[in-house]
Amino acid sequence: MGVLELPTFFMPFRDEGVNPAADEAEAAMWAWLESSALVPTPAARRRVERTRPALMYARWCPQAAPEVLALLTQYLAWAFIVDDQFDIQAPDPRRCLDTISALDAVFDHTGRLADQPPGRLATAFADLWQRLSPGRSTGWRQAFRSEVRAWWWTYYREAVGTISGHLPPLEEYRVHRRDGVALYMFMDISEIASGCDLAPGVRHLPALRNLRDAAEEHMGLYNDIHSLPSDEAASYPYNVVLLLERHHQFTRPQALQTVNDMLTTCIHRMLAAEQQLPAELAASQVTGQAHSDALRTATDYTRYVRANFDYHYQAPRYTSPPEQALENTGEILLPHQ
Repeated sequence: MGVLELPTFFMPFRDEGVNPAADEAEAAMWAWLESSALVPTPAARRRVERTRPALMYARWCPQAAPEVLALLTQYLAWAFIVDDQFDIQAPDPRRCLDTISALDAVFDHTGRLADQPPGRLATAFADLWQRLSPGRSTGWRQAFRSEVRAWWWTYYREAVGTISGHLPPLEEYRVHRRDGVALYMFMDISEIASGCDLAPGVRHLPALRNLRDAAEEHMGLYNDIHSLPSDEAASYPYNVVLLLERHHQFTRPQALQTVNDMLTTCIHRMLAAEQQLPAELAASQVTGQAHSDALRTATDYTRYVRANFDYHYQAPRYTSPPEQALENTGEILLPHQ
């Protein structure tokens, strides 16, 4: 396969720079990953190095306090490690089920499978959850758990779909991708950096939900384009470009342009939702701090999309040749390990 020729993307949101505490957050991330035994081999460490979690979060939250940026970066690094247990490994529905059970037990304060102690992934998640959740409202906790669980279950659906050969049509995949890219949960924890904790009545306003969904879809489909060389090399079929080629017999340029058109539509949906939000806040009689938090969160969502846009050009996970980007960690972290 030749060099991927990227289309020209529509991106009206401005670059807000990088948090000056990025290096400090990265140092804290490595100390935590090592103490949690999540980078047990040189290859595993190189995989995280190519991902550059601290850069991604430093772009997402350029004004976050250093200690908050460090925590969010640690969570992002953990999430990428979870992702690599499935995306670059042979599909295995049973392993997915066991891993989901071990991780989900953390929310119920059990932290263990029926007859086994929790493994490294679940132990690390328990530590993160204990540091992310203090002071957060019940509504925030419920939203976070729902979105994290939706992310985990995408791995099971993908394992079953890959083995069975029953891959989703385009519209079904677009919904699936919003959960699979997992950025809903990052939008939630990023409220810690902004000092927001959205009330349910604000979180579920149509305009804010539409803005959130469009931002999430943009980030997921955009990631698919940049992940295309590695996904194709790994025979990983859950990529919008590959699905368009499979289901609609598009050529590569046709598929890329179709996805680019989807991305542009997502941006316009975001802009329209931003314009609608003030009227919805007035209609729902949201005032004071809740009103300010809603407007700030809407602005944050646009910054996340721009940060995601820039990050993909700077992370070797996406810019390296597939043989480097796909370097295996050398081991699968089973639920009990």
